[in-house]
Amino acid sequence: MSILQKYVLREWFWTSLAVGIVLLIVLLGAFLGDMLNDIADGRMPAGLMTMQLLFHLPETLGNIIPLAGFIAIMWGLGRLYQDQEMAVMRSSGFGWKQLIKPLLSLVLPMAAVLLVLGLVIAPSTARLAEQQLEQAFRSAAVWGLQPGKFHVLRRGDLVIYAEAIEDDGQALRNIFIKQRQQAREQIWVAKRGTYWMDRETGDRFLILEEGNVTEYTPGQLDMRVLNFDRNDLRLPEPEFRNRANNSVSSKPSLELFNQGGAESAAELQWRLAPAISVIVLGLLAIPLSHSEPREGRGSRAVLGILVYLLYGNALFLSRAWVTDGVLPAAIGLWWVHIIFVLISFVWIRQQGRIPVKASR
Repeated sequence: MSILQKYVLREWFWTSLAVGIVLLIVLLGAFLGDMLNDIADGRMPAGLMTMQLLFHLPETLGNIIPLAGFIAIMWGLGRLYQDQEMAVMRSSGFGWKQLIKPLLSLVLPMAAVLLVLGLVIAPSTARLAEQQLEQAFRSAAVWGLQPGKFHVLRRGDLVIYAEAIEDDGQALRNIFIKQRQQAREQIWVAKRGTYWMDRETGDRFLILEEGNVTEYTPGQLDMRVLNFDRNDLRLPEPEFRNRANNSVSSKPSLELFNQGGAESAAELQWRLAPAISVIVLGLLAIPLSHSEPREGRGSRAVLGILVYLLYGNALFLSRAWVTDGVLPAAIGLWWVHIIFVLISFVWIRQQGRIPVKASR
């Protein structure tokens, strides 16, 4: 590459790195907020928060790398146009064709990383995350119950306290439970308890022994006390199981390829989409960043956001159409990539015939 091409590539690389770090922090922060809500509602153990965050990292990287590259190319070229460096470079014969080499040097390694993430790493980490959650909900200790502490679940509708938990994570002693069901409240007290999970349904229970339950309505004198030798109390259902059973995101790519079908084809094409889109968006960023002297970058940024949203929504809709059988798998998501590639090349060639006006 020439000195100017290396200069442009260096500008894009550092900008994409900075943008990627910012987007990574934002998206992981949003996912962390969702996890805290799941922990508060009893859908996820608190002790698994760090590992679940790490397992979610490959999927997050697959989402931000194409956007980071797109923003970096637009921002870097936009600055060159704004500072009129591009006018000087093009007057010396540095046209849009000279941008292809640094562009490919940037987006092709990104595409290779995205292929590995989408086809191999992300499905594996999603599968590990589901297995870890399922295993955690089989043990009260890993699930998050700690001896001598009150655990508030379902936004305060369920409070659980156990004085002691055995090493096996299933046997509990001196248990206190407060449960709210609509207008009625129940207080359970038991000497012993056993935590277990139904392997077939995934439902979690506490088997309470030698205790009593007090049921009442706050503000009223209506109260009932029931003594029992044994009573099974069902705990909040972990909603992750419903999502996992209805999703193919955790299946290996080779299994999806051999399985066939509309849903598997849509998932495979969706996993390939980030690697293809980082190249397509890189090509689109070249004409989108073009601006005349003294023209601000605000309008170009808005146009770039609209193009990115249009591209992403078209991919998302195509995936849904293929899954539902509305669109043939042979057409799938490919038509979206092809249309935007054609638009980018036509747009670039059109701008390449427009002379750059130097400001006075």
